Amino acid sequence: MTDAIKAYLKDVSKVERLTPEEELRLARRAKRGDLKARDRIIHANLPLVINMAKKYIYLGIPLADLIEEGNIGLMHAIKKYNPNKGYRFSTYAVWWVRQYITRAIANQARVVRLPVYINEMISKLHKVNEKLSHKFGRKPTYKEIAKEMGIPVKKVKEIEELSSRSSSLDRSVIEESSTEFIDLLEDITAKEAVDELTTLFHREKVIELLNKLPERERKILNMRFGFDKGETHSLSEVAEKFSISRERVRQIEENALKRLRKLLSQAGELRRKVEYKNKKRLRGKYGKGKS
Repeated sequence: MTDAIKAYLKDVSKVERLTPEEELRLARRAKRGDLKARDRIIHANLPLVINMAKKYIYLGIPLADLIEEGNIGLMHAIKKYNPNKGYRFSTYAVWWVRQYITRAIANQARVVRLPVYINEMISKLHKVNEKLSHKFGRKPTYKEIAKEMGIPVKKVKEIEELSSRSSSLDRSVIEESSTEFIDLLEDITAKEAVDELTTLFHREKVIELLNKLPERERKILNMRFGFDKGETHSLSEVAEKFSISRERVRQIEENALKRLRKLLSQAGELRRKVEYKNKKRLRGKYGKGKS
């Protein structure tokens, strides 16, 4: 571990956490375009990124790189976060932080298959893209990217094409050469996804809403996350069971999780409305000064 990363970890350990009330107030301001409020939330959640990154350091990528990717995920999360949904920002952000970190690890699995200078250009393109997207609040144009990178627009398009081709090969390359590595990575992700889904609701509630999903999505989530029998399965095992590719299993799983999160969000909103009505009824019955 370098002196620079040690100093960074020490600084972040001193970061002052936000209370739920402070976070809600800042998040609403950030939603209205207040950059200082946005940066305050990001800064307060830097420890979250470090804790997440440390879970993956044994997979071969420097901690500093994992933290950098996680921080990009954190910035993406604040753009997407809706403070009126009722859950803490960290509960929402952990999903995006993990996505960016695991994507970096997956990319590392195929990095040796491309020339070093091409990998460096692709990496720079991705970082510039994220930086400008964050700055402008939209996807940057080729011209804007070219100006930031100091290269012609034509070169940007060529690099993007190489990136697209290599990304489309990621899964097949990984399946051929690193199946055990990716299965391990996906198993870690599966466990964390279960923890995330059960943060706000009892496991029984998650299972109840799971039954509202299409049959194949429900069965795949049950196998991946062990909702019914408590036993989880890798992408390879689920793919073999359903006679489909690992990539197809991943796509179905991702879509199913989106549906499930939406159902959980709706259930949370309904619960809060019921609680509000009950409190209002009790105040009307017993008077404002009584509980």
